[in-house]
Amino acid sequence: MKKWLILMCTFISIPTISSGQDWQSTLMLDSRVGYTSNTYLKPLLPEWNPSEEIGFATISPLARISVSGEKWTTEITGVGIYEPFFDERKPWYGGFGFVNTRYRLTDSFAIGAEGGAGKTSASFDRTLIWALPVLSWSPNFFTRLQFKAGPFFRKLNGLEEDANQSFERFDSYGLELETWPTFNWQLRGNVYGNLDEPFESFSSRFSVTYRLNRNWQLIGRGGLERYQFQVITETGNGGPPFGGGGPGAGGNQDLVDESSKLYRAGLGVNYQLNSRMALSGNVDYLNFQSSVSDDSEPDFQISAGVQISMFPNISRDSGADVEWRQNDQQTIILKLNYSGDGDLYILGEFNDWERPGVPLIHQQRNRYVAQLSLEPGAYEYKILLVDGSEEKWLELSDDTYTVPDGFGGENGFIFID
Repeated sequence: MKKWLILMCTFISIPTISSGQDWQSTLMLDSRVGYTSNTYLKPLLPEWNPSEEIGFATISPLARISVSGEKWTTEITGVGIYEPFFDERKPWYGGFGFVNTRYRLTDSFAIGAEGGAGKTSASFDRTLIWALPVLSWSPNFFTRLQFKAGPFFRKLNGLEEDANQSFERFDSYGLELETWPTFNWQLRGNVYGNLDEPFESFSSRFSVTYRLNRNWQLIGRGGLERYQFQVITETGNGGPPFGGGGPGAGGNQDLVDESSKLYRAGLGVNYQLNSRMALSGNVDYLNFQSSVSDDSEPDFQISAGVQISMFPNISRDSGADVEWRQNDQQTIILKLNYSGDGDLYILGEFNDWERPGVPLIHQQRNRYVAQLSLEPGAYEYKILLVDGSEEKWLELSDDTYTVPDGFGGENGFIFID
């Protein structure tokens, strides 16, 4: 196991030590308060416990460094978690570190790896280590499908039934889809499970995000998950099977593997108060369906929070990098890599320089895209950054083809054949 992890970490670190790269940093603080009837619904540190309804809080700082080269992209992320309860019990806490790297083979295919480690302390302590090779396919800038599979290593300590620590490995798989049908809609879905029992452990999650305007977002989410554990059941003169309970009077006792289904549904709303602060509200529902009895138990959670974003001035960036792709005679796709605040628009000769221009959709991390319908010809353009009441032209990278704009600056230039 150690040799395998060393090899994977070496592969992940290759792009971070090469020269001629741009890099940016991000710092965020996510905090929320809520009320839940099952701590499994807690957002960052879930643990199955439907026995009590309780108020909670979550404080989670996040720091990320993104490094990009001509074909490599690597992100290093650290997340802290502190979750106090509104009663006498001790708070839960922990932290995780992630490394995510991609190498673009072609315009459509990329290979990479994801790895990380974390330790959390709740009713018992958990240590996780994972390393997953990843294959990505992007038929266009608005759709990405990726497959990942690899080992997870988990160590548990402090379980009530076993004071000694336990160590286990399980091999997982995941298939993820991300697409933007329009500028206002974003769809995400993934299926995942254990490679040893791919169908018995099959689970799925999906979300639909609708952007009303530059400030408001609505999110709908759902999914089917598996929850596996062992329960004691009784037959004969005893009562009916009881999931997770102790024996009744009389009868025979059996130890049964429970592989229950969890149905999730949720609604959320986000409001971007300004370029650095966002407010959120969420309502989540969970229905537990037992595989060894007819038990069906509902749980719920409500929460509200605030997220504060900061972009410290410790980045090296040679300007926004713009790429163009011509799908057919008139459909042109623009891809732009940019890290910072505000909304982006493209305008130019194709729309008579009318402001604010065509909006660029922020897909993920530092990637923005737009789709234009252009006749063959040569076009000059600019990228407009709108941050609150402030507007400015975005500086383009040295790798982007530009021409003088006649006012001491530069316009981007593209030729459509």
